[in-house]
Formats: sequence, C-alpha cells, structure tokens
Amino acid sequence: MHNKNPLDDNLRTEPRLPHNEVIYVEIKSSGAVESSELGPVIRASETVDISANGIQVRLSQPLRVGAFIELGIIREKTGDRYDLVAEVRWQKRLPGSVGYLVGLALLESDDTSIVEWKLAVSAMLGDDDPDHVRC
Repeated sequence: MHNKNPLDDNLRTEPRLPHNEVIYVEIKSSGAVESSELGPVIRASETVDISANGIQVRLSQPLRVGAFIELGIIREKTGDRYDLVAEVRWQKRLPGSVGYLVGLALLESDDTSIVEWKLAVSAMLGDDDPDHVRC
C-alpha cells in the first residue's frame, strides 16, 4: 500500500532541512487566495522545512491547491530576499489551530532568484552553517 501523506519522508526526492524561521511571503498572484484585497498580499509565515526545490510553511490562510504563485521571501535572520515562483502542491488544516500547513514546489523561471535560493539552501545543508538544524 502506497502512503500518499505529503509529510512522508519516503516521498521526498531531495534532502530536506528541518528549518524553523520566520519568513515573509508576498503573494503576488491574484487568485491564489480567497480575498477581497487588491494587490499583493503579505503573510508572515514560519518554515517547517526547506529544500532546494520546495518549502513547507505554516500559513494562517489557505491557498488554492494547484495555484501558481509568485513569492517574495525575506529571511528574517539575514535580510536576504528571494523572488520565486511556486506551485501550491498540497495543504492541510492544522488540528486545533486556525492555521494551515502548505507544501510549495519551487519552479525554474526567468527573472527569479531560484539559483541564489538553491545556493543558500546548499550552504545551509553544510555542517558548518549556523542555520543548520541538527537532528
């Protein structure tokens, strides 16, 4: 029997870094959230884990699964900004909370910071990086 739980480590194709950091996600794409607000929506979020090609985050509002969104991520610890494009792959409501756990798949796209993001994640995966969370 195949477990389709998105949190199942057996489904992951690349190293994931358990990473707890406050990030600011700027949702630039219309239609990604059900909101009457016009223009970009900025949500404070907390990463659960990160990889070169994906991020798992906690958000207070749900996103539409399958939506393609533009993200502006600012790392609070370093001030580094990454402009990325992602697809909302899955989400689930967090029990006993008003929040959601959301899986975002980062996409290769022109005019984004995907290369810089991958280099930053690679550095974080290194044993000497102070952001590395050792389990």
